[in-house]
Amino acid sequence: MKLNPIIPQRKNLHNILWKLVQPNSTFQIEWELEEQKFTYFNESCYDFPIEADTTPALFQICQSVKERLQITNDIVFFIDGRTRVDGSCTASANKEYPSIITISTGAVNTLTDNELACLIGHELGHLITQDWLISFFFNKLYKKYATTFRVHQFHILDLLSEMEADRYGYLACGSNLDTFVSYQYKLYGGINQQPFGVSTDTFLKANQRHMQKFLHGGWLGKNHPANALRIEAIRLFATCKTNRELKAQMKPIIDSIINCDD
Repeated sequence: MKLNPIIPQRKNLHNILWKLVQPNSTFQIEWELEEQKFTYFNESCYDFPIEADTTPALFQICQSVKERLQITNDIVFFIDGRTRVDGSCTASANKEYPSIITISTGAVNTLTDNELACLIGHELGHLITQDWLISFFFNKLYKKYATTFRVHQFHILDLLSEMEADRYGYLACGSNLDTFVSYQYKLYGGINQQPFGVSTDTFLKANQRHMQKFLHGGWLGKNHPANALRIEAIRLFATCKTNRELKAQMKPIIDSIINCDD
């Protein structure tokens, strides 16, 4: 059975918060588009474009991930000079200035092709969820006036959005749990697990023990859930047989995020 990558709690929160922050004036919309125009040209000036003629192999990976995730929007891809394994997404609602996915030099030099697909798929996942637009308007226009409860809701949306984006990263690498684990090893530790003789099963069992400390709320990071929770969430997405089973197994993780301290 093909599991649904959508996290229901994230989607419900998305719908609630979009009603709150959606642009209600021509000024807001034009202002947002100007922001996107500035970002597009700024990235174009200083980052290296991934194109078919200059970086054909990397360009093909990016396009294959788009196809696998059934994304038809115009997206441009860049490499920047960061040395750590990382990626970023700058979304756009303006067709004239497409959305941008940036991959770090560290990622290009460290990850295999399939691991790169994980990273690219994660960033494209943020375009699929569309949570970026809610966060954009909230941070620019509403945050300084918002109640503590409302700020907490937006924090939860950020955390759940990262978890859902991980699922798209997993799908982007062909739903290969070994690949996702090796990608996580390099993403968070900057190291390759193979020289240490650590199998996927060993890593996941150790991670299950490690994640227990995060299952009771507490501070989980400014914009991302604890790494151990994210890895366990993908293990469940990869191994659960039905959406009902996945929902039940994910409940302690979702609850820990919803009850986190900001």
